[in-house]
Parts: sequence; C-alpha cells; structure tokens
Amino acid sequence: MSRRHSASGWFHTGLPLLLAVTLSGCVTTVYQPLVSLQRPVIIDPQVANFEGQRFLLRCIPGDYLGLDEAQQLCQHLRTLFTTQGAQVDVQVQQGGMAGGDEEGAARPDLIIDLRARLLHVDNSPLLWILSGLTLTLVPAITDSSFSQDVTIRDSSGFVLASDNLQGRFVRYSGFSVWAVNGVLDLLVRSEAEKLGGDRANRDFSRDFYGQLSQLAFNAHMRSEVMRSFEPKPPSSTK
Repeated sequence: MSRRHSASGWFHTGLPLLLAVTLSGCVTTVYQPLVSLQRPVIIDPQVANFEGQRFLLRCIPGDYLGLDEAQQLCQHLRTLFTTQGAQVDVQVQQGGMAGGDEEGAARPDLIIDLRARLLHVDNSPLLWILSGLTLTLVPAITDSSFSQDVTIRDSSGFVLASDNLQGRFVRYSGFSVWAVNGVLDLLVRSEAEKLGGDRANRDFSRDFYGQLSQLAFNAHMRSEVMRSFEPKPPSSTK
C-alpha cells in the first residue's frame, strides 16, 4: 500500500473517529435569557404558593419540542407545581387530540397551555469541517434561540395571563474552548460565573420555572380578585 493511499485512508476513517473522541465531553454551552426570562421573580417556588388549587397543564408539541420532549416538560412542570401545593393534571396533544392520563379529572382552577417554537438556528457545516481539520482547536458552534408561549386561563376559558419567554443557547464543541473555560472556572470565576458542567441547563431551569411560577401566581391572584375573594364553588367533574 502506498504512503499516499495510507494517508488518505487515515483521513477518511481515523479523523472522524478522532474528532468524535475529542468532542465527547468537550462541549461548552452558554445560555442567554432574551425576553421575559431575565425579569425578577418575587415568589419562592419552593413554598406552598398554590395550596388547594388544581391545575391542568397542556403541553403542545411543535417544531422545537417533539412528543417525547413535550411529555417530559409537562412532567417536570407537574413536579414544580406539586411542590408548591397544587394538584396537577397533565395533557399532551397527540395527532391533533389532547391526550393525558387524567381522564375524568375534576374541574381545574387554572389551565396552563405551553407551546414552544424554534426561532433561529445557525450550525455551519464549514465550521465543523474546519474544526475537524484543526482537531477542534477551532470550535464548531451551534447557535439557536427559542420561544415558549404561555397562556393561563380559568375553568371557563377566560385568559388570566399570557407571556412569551425567549432564550438562546450557544454550544461550542471543541477541546480549546472547553479547556480554557475549565481553567477559568477553576482559577478565576466565581461559582455564579462558571460555564462548565450543566450550568447552562441549571440557569435556564431556574429562570424558566421561576417565571412560570410567578405567572401562575399572578393569574391565580387575578382570578381571586375577579371573584372578590369569595370561596370557590365545589369542583365538579368534566
């Protein structure tokens, strides 16, 4: 076998393998709140803000969240609101129909609809090729932004609150960025400034869950004011 042929074979087989090994774990994700997610939250999501309330969560799959992701989102939000004292039913739209595991559940106090949309994605193939040729010294970058539409209604369908939450994730795949940030996290940055590990996911979850909790609390208080704080009627089944 000629030296030229051997080098060509390494390029086509060895380089992709080396790139995959190098990139595994060498990923830095940066989260940036864009719209509404950066607002201050007054309530504490760890206390019983919704004691005695019943919520219906309806997560709608779309171009940003598939069916499995929508189900996961609803389950996470069920845990969020259950921790705050609410009884939570879940529905996930399937093939145009709302499906869930709470058939015949009692009439909800709040109905929370969530629909996610992908606003923008930039993932250049040329940058991935350049990253491979430089053995990831030049990082591959995936830049995406999303929108989460939230609408909260009472049991009659009246809109109590709505909002549009937007965020951005920038994903750097490459050893150089990962190594530099690892050193800075270790030696320079404070705990709140670190970028390594699952920091981006934790920061997003804090903002997203906090804003949803605050929005639900505002809707609940508006409902109470509209009823002049009269005791709510007994729940009836659907």
